[in-house]
Amino acid sequence: MTRRLVAALAALSAASVASAAPFASSLDASYVVQLHATRDGFSPPEDGVKMRSQLMTTESGQQFECFLPPLASEVDDAAADATDSLTTKEKAEKEQLAAFLNFGRAAAQKVRPKCVQYVDKETEWVYEVCSGLLIRRVSLKTATIQEETSAEMQVNAVGEISPSKGKLEGTGHEVEELGAFVSDSSRPALSYDQFAMQETQDRVKNHRKPLFTQTFGKDEQQIQVQFICSATSRDDDISAVKWRDDSPKGGPREVAAFLVGSRVFCDPHHSDADDNDLFTVRSLLQPLEDARTCVTRNEGWWTYEFCFGRSLRQYHRDGDGRITAEFSLGTFDAAGNRELERSGSALVSEHIDATHDVSRPAYLELYDHGTFCKEFESHAPRKAKVFYYCSQGGTSHHILTVKETQTCSYTVKVSSPVLCDHPHFLNDEQKSDQEAEILHCIPVAEAPVKTDE
Repeated sequence: MTRRLVAALAALSAASVASAAPFASSLDASYVVQLHATRDGFSPPEDGVKMRSQLMTTESGQQFECFLPPLASEVDDAAADATDSLTTKEKAEKEQLAAFLNFGRAAAQKVRPKCVQYVDKETEWVYEVCSGLLIRRVSLKTATIQEETSAEMQVNAVGEISPSKGKLEGTGHEVEELGAFVSDSSRPALSYDQFAMQETQDRVKNHRKPLFTQTFGKDEQQIQVQFICSATSRDDDISAVKWRDDSPKGGPREVAAFLVGSRVFCDPHHSDADDNDLFTVRSLLQPLEDARTCVTRNEGWWTYEFCFGRSLRQYHRDGDGRITAEFSLGTFDAAGNRELERSGSALVSEHIDATHDVSRPAYLELYDHGTFCKEFESHAPRKAKVFYYCSQGGTSHHILTVKETQTCSYTVKVSSPVLCDHPHFLNDEQKSDQEAEILHCIPVAEAPVKTDE
């Protein structure tokens, strides 16, 4: 649904691109384009700042009116007008809300699968919640759940929405669109009727911070979708549902709200403190430890072997396969690593090596009680620090470097794709997405805002 401005402009006709030159030049890479399919897709902000617009035409001939973010001078003028009436506390709250909404919008784009599903077995309907797009439901009366869930919403290269032409429509099952995306906001956790897990019910009941909330549909039939931190290793899912009290008899129950659980909403700045305990870097590494996953690196005469969460060693293997020399560089220091977690010292920023002039987010673990080192009179054991890095787009784990930084004291750097889901490891582009402003584009015939040329 959202695309970088460059990608959106590339999909426009040549004539539209030419006319859009002033439009594009007023933006930078921190903006993303969101194409809305319905008249309710966008509501202009009520902050007193006038919005400029630009007509765009896609390759398919569909016209959109895109509303430009205000110029910096316009924002400054509007802010100056409001400054006198805002206290310091109110200003801080306003900035905090803006940061939270920016975080929520970026996180909602990363929910996977894009359309999460909920099966109401009582009335035999499957609900699809497509964050930032729409909510629809499909009857199961004449098909199995597996057949019904095979249909997905299709979003083409420029963000236009079209229904799947798969089994759902081909077999005549009833498909009902319940509402298109309208807006997002920050709201307290709602009171839900059904929960997938008791643990989620307890967390929602005691949740203190507001939840990122998307609104779908029109007027009294609006549906709220809230997002909460979830540490599940499976795909994101619908964790709870709230039904309307005024649902008509004889038909499907009407939905008032869904609660979506996703690890992308686990962020220390925007979620409850208890949520941070659910989704830790260690929880991402635990499956590797349980599977006894090990990686090796050859450096000259020595081979280094690191086993996640367990041990680190170096050894030499002869041509006939026999190990003729071996040293333990340390085993997992449970007490030391608990203290790192408790004090918040495990999440660090560290250079990968001397060729990288910018430090990167890393996770630190301590390994101790290795083979005793004869170089010390006291025969101190070998020990090591292990720094983990996100391997963005990678599919395997690697030892990046091994250095003996002091006599019998080592620094090992490891890359793994499993860490990339944690907020600490967001790369610069992802951080830019979180801070991005959304450029809203709606069909010309449905434009709700009248703007000055």
